[in-house]
Amino acid sequence: MQFLQQWTETSAFFIWLRESPSIWAYPTVFFVHTIGLVFTGGASIIINTRVLGAAPQLPIAPFARFFRPIWIGIWLTVISGVVMLLSDFPARLENRLFPLKMAFVVAAIVLTVLLRRRIENANVSAATRTAAAISLVCWIGAITAGRFLAYFQ
Repeated sequence: MQFLQQWTETSAFFIWLRESPSIWAYPTVFFVHTIGLVFTGGASIIINTRVLGAAPQLPIAPFARFFRPIWIGIWLTVISGVVMLLSDFPARLENRLFPLKMAFVVAAIVLTVLLRRRIENANVSAATRTAAAISLVCWIGAITAGRFLAYFQ
């Protein structure tokens, strides 16, 4: 952990990312993170609300196509999130909301995998609806905790 902190504090890239007034520094990484969240959160909300009963006239199986943008979004978010984490490594890890955000993210990803299997089989049982509701809460929790990271130390 000490090595990682020293590396991020002395790395030219992370110094530039933290200190540069350029729009191409931290704002761009944050923008990519936001785009990833739009892909992930947007598609997840559509799937979860459909599983929970919205638009019942639409068959559930075609919604499996939304998982590709979800995974693209997850990868964009993870990569940009790691870069932002490393740009201010000690402060991020010391923030009490960071572990909560990560717990929400991990739970939401696990539930996304579970929901994909069920949706591809057009299986909308009570357990699937429960998973969708929890997934919705997890994605909203992760996004909310992430936004509050900037305001609570």
